[in-house]
Amino acid sequence: MKKRYFWGIIAVIVILNMLAWVVFARNDSAEQLKKNRAAHPLLSPRVFVENPNDILINFVPLRKQLEKKFSGLPEGTQYSFYFEYLPSGTSMRIGDDNELIAASLIKVPLVMNLYRAAELGKTSLDRTITLTESDLDGTYGSLWEKGAGTKLTLHQLARLALEESDNTAAHAIYSHIDGMLEESDQSLAQLDIDQNLQNGQAIINAKSYASVLKSLYYASYVSRQSSNEILTYLTHSTEHERLTKKLPSTVKVAHKNGVYNQVWSESDCGIVYAPKRPYALCIMLGLPEHESNTFMADVSKQIFDYVTGAK
Repeated sequence: MKKRYFWGIIAVIVILNMLAWVVFARNDSAEQLKKNRAAHPLLSPRVFVENPNDILINFVPLRKQLEKKFSGLPEGTQYSFYFEYLPSGTSMRIGDDNELIAASLIKVPLVMNLYRAAELGKTSLDRTITLTESDLDGTYGSLWEKGAGTKLTLHQLARLALEESDNTAAHAIYSHIDGMLEESDQSLAQLDIDQNLQNGQAIINAKSYASVLKSLYYASYVSRQSSNEILTYLTHSTEHERLTKKLPSTVKVAHKNGVYNQVWSESDCGIVYAPKRPYALCIMLGLPEHESNTFMADVSKQIFDYVTGAK
């Protein structure tokens, strides 16, 4: 009887120790997860092995509403639209086969190539670059006003290229990294996105461009730190007339716009960090800038309200 009692006590102690270890391990894992998320707040929870699924949403009503809205555009308008609810991967496409001029959208994969080259040891983001006359471009941004001979780090150039869509900064980055990466190792090639041209301009559709943004969200092309830094620059974009115009100021949106008014190719594409329900959104329109601004702002608000439960 005493022996049975003794082994019973031993069994209880073992079970209690196992439970304590499980609780400790869970707390330790949760604490580490919390630290990782805090260090990289703009990356997908999937990157940190956290279940990202939120309440499932039926997107059929939203799809029908948007199809009706796009069908109401002036006859002959070119457009490309892509939406993806990131927790589940549910997506919708409208006019997805249409390719429009990327314009400044191309600055994001350019900066991604820069960070990739830095991670491979081919350059350093702390390296100082001297602007040349051929870099200067006053179309977008104000860096050109500083003139040739101005010195900035690659970090600074990357920030200006994304936050202010500065053309001079983008030219300087391109000049510096041209030839550093094999074509097969560049961001668009890695994402299997065709690099087509139209009258010398890069063209792309909304779904393909959303893949660029998702590769940052999932940190699948460059490291977590690099992906988070690039997304952070995009959340500081100075463009506020399109995706972000009608959204709450508290909601972060990592986005990049494109403007090409010679043939009207206007765009804004980003990751919208709706509370617990992030989504990718890319809208490309062949309409004058002011009309595109209004249309994109309305569509963005309509989607945000639907996803966050207003519908």
